[in-house]
Amino acid sequence: MKKLVLVVAAACLSLTPISARAADDTIRKASGEQLKAAVKSLSKEGVVVEKSGKDETLKPFEITAIRFADAPPTMISIISQVINGGYENALNSLNKIDAGTLERDESKQELQYLKAYCNARLALGGGVDVKEAGRQLNEFVKSHPNSYHFYPAHELLGDLAAAAGNFDAAANFYKVLSDSPFEEYKTQAGIAIGRSRLAEKKFPEALKEFETALALAEKGSGLAAEASKQSALIGKASCLAETGKPEEGVKLIDEVIAKLPPEEVDLHARAYVAQGNCYRKMPEHAKQALISFLHVDVLYFSNAQAHAEALWNLTALWIETGKQERALQASQLLKERYPNSPWAKL
Repeated sequence: MKKLVLVVAAACLSLTPISARAADDTIRKASGEQLKAAVKSLSKEGVVVEKSGKDETLKPFEITAIRFADAPPTMISIISQVINGGYENALNSLNKIDAGTLERDESKQELQYLKAYCNARLALGGGVDVKEAGRQLNEFVKSHPNSYHFYPAHELLGDLAAAAGNFDAAANFYKVLSDSPFEEYKTQAGIAIGRSRLAEKKFPEALKEFETALALAEKGSGLAAEASKQSALIGKASCLAETGKPEEGVKLIDEVIAKLPPEEVDLHARAYVAQGNCYRKMPEHAKQALISFLHVDVLYFSNAQAHAEALWNLTALWIETGKQERALQASQLLKERYPNSPWAKL
């Protein structure tokens, strides 16, 4: 699932009510609705808000973003940068915020989380060191074990562990999601484990995880369930490509792409990479593979992991088609933009 869950200047250790000094906060739901309300408490199980004298509990995955009333004005642009994949610019802006100027502990914790989050995303893309990013995020989780970000942070820790080749550690992080009370996180855990198995080249095991996650997602409803369904299908198509059924993989991916909303940039990026990998298993379809990976390079490059993989494939495909200059350009971009990516080291 790749709807980004962020809370601007919020996340706390317990259900202790937030200071009455706070004015109304702004909660943007995954549905697109914006709710002006006072956030009363936060925990890993949900967010309690009060509006017009009535309390409402929001589940973590129901929220796209929250802007707390005491957040500095720069947080408005920072959240936009993070949602759009501008992690480096967001991190630069976050580093200019003095935590000592923030009145609420929740705001200070959120500043720490956002820094760790951006570093983790940059690390997954190959821009910074994976182990250092994991250390920062793990420090946040240990310091704030009841944070609103508890489950997404564990998923991200698993992704970092998998990127470092530590698949056993990744499985332990993903298990936290599997053990959550939310079917949405259980589904996401299956997808994450499936991707980890793909990275290990354990394709039958990966396929089983994606099919299990798909079955869970199909029982749900709403935006989160639909995104999980498409993620599982993309993973399944990748497995089909690696188990001698690339034609079936292409058909499946075509169906996914036809249904994806334009705003699902990360899923588009993953889908076109999977499509390209399916076509690469069929040498007669080299042109179609090029087109698939070019979609990522031109349109969906904000997903650094997908972009790095696309650039590596483009380098090989340009060489195969006799376009040495284009191959050199793709290779140089890969190494300059994503120096720590495993794709840059192949």
